[in-house]
Amino acid sequence: MRRLFAVALVMLTLAIGSPTVIAQDATPATSTSMLAALGFPELHIEVAGTTYKTPPPAQVPAGRYLITLTNSGEESWHGFLLRLPENATIDEVMSATPGPDEPPPAWLFEASYPGFPGETQPGATNHVVVDLTPGQYIVVGDSFQPFTVTAGSATPATSEDPPAMTTVHLFEYGFDLPDTLSPGRQIWKVTNAGRVPHELLLARSPAPITAEQALELVLAESQDATPTGGGPSGRDILGVGGIGWLTPGATGWTEVDLQPGTYVALCFVPDQKTFTPHAAMGMVDVFTVGEAGTPTP
Repeated sequence: MRRLFAVALVMLTLAIGSPTVIAQDATPATSTSMLAALGFPELHIEVAGTTYKTPPPAQVPAGRYLITLTNSGEESWHGFLLRLPENATIDEVMSATPGPDEPPPAWLFEASYPGFPGETQPGATNHVVVDLTPGQYIVVGDSFQPFTVTAGSATPATSEDPPAMTTVHLFEYGFDLPDTLSPGRQIWKVTNAGRVPHELLLARSPAPITAEQALELVLAESQDATPTGGGPSGRDILGVGGIGWLTPGATGWTEVDLQPGTYVALCFVPDQKTFTPHAAMGMVDVFTVGEAGTPTP
């Protein structure tokens, strides 16, 4: 979880130095995922640290897309996708390098967030289905990657919503997740029912843990302290996907492959006034997959 929190702080300040931007044609990935089988047009993005080995095309028509994120780097990758507000330009964003003690720029809270694959481990691939409306977009992670969505429709003739096994709502400050879920590959429908952006970051714990213990881990990470409540350490909790920042009212679909065990749901979107990650404000929940994941009392 230390990697998750460190990446979140980087994204809050956008202090990532001179971004690496690579312009090249994107080649769709061959995928056997449940979401890929639905036939939505695909944006395949391959990342390796600060490099976009396969960036999105420079321009795509508006519509509903499958976004496939493959991490071929050596460290986990956690980013999000935003559509710039009309009062901000790509050049302004690309040159933004505030210091670590400076607040995030105002446009960060005025942007729209359609969703993006959650944290992706080295060698792994994650998928989401989201709606992209016309505008200037930037993938934000360890570096920036801009692209443009033009007016038009990329949605196939069968534009029904993906079939979801679980529906999750995000709000201030929590998740309405089921207490227990069945293992296996499945599609989740995720809607931000709150008034500010939120994300659903999923992480797996190697041992049973309570929501209180998970929150203590988040707070300990933010203060570089050692938690006292027992259970696994933050370094042992591994991100396994989910869906990145969603603007209020937005819906996206994420595909997860859940093994039996204990999982933690977190949101690292910052509070607009204090810049405190929502997870540190209590937006942490625990759920189990199968009997093996039952947490301790």
